[in-house]
Amino acid sequence: MIHNKISFLIILLVFSNLSFAHPKDREQPLKITADSSIFNYKTGVDIYKGNVKVNQGTTNVSADKIITKKDSTHKLTSIIAYGYNDLANFSTIPGDNKELLNAKSKIIKFYPKESKIVLEKQVTVSQDGNSITGTHIIYNIEQQIVTAPYTKNNRATIIIDPKAKKS
Repeated sequence: MIHNKISFLIILLVFSNLSFAHPKDREQPLKITADSSIFNYKTGVDIYKGNVKVNQGTTNVSADKIITKKDSTHKLTSIIAYGYNDLANFSTIPGDNKELLNAKSKIIKFYPKESKIVLEKQVTVSQDGNSITGTHIIYNIEQQIVTAPYTKNNRATIIIDPKAKKS
């Protein structure tokens, strides 16, 4: 019973740090479902496998596998979502009067300490009729900067809808 409570607290700490989500999401219950889970208290690495779903308020993550890592002080250092069969998906409403933000890719990496999301392979990010696609997209949450770095074999495509609401 104590392990279940500790596991729940660790999961809560991991996902409540997703600062790009609506602020009210942190107040909502967190639900994680997966076919299997491994919690390694010694290394700080937790693994969720098989049809993984994370829901908290307006924030939803779905993936085939999610790995979380914490440092020696139990602070979250990364969350990596993998889409093997289907693309990993992240969606949220980032704030009041904001439209749904949806991101899909083979790999979605969250780095809370650096306030950064890295999307890799078959990336699509869309919100309110605007979108960006490519093989590698980096989003700095704090500075609100989206970067599509140069890749040798693929170009980023940005679509801006002139009818989209101004945020």
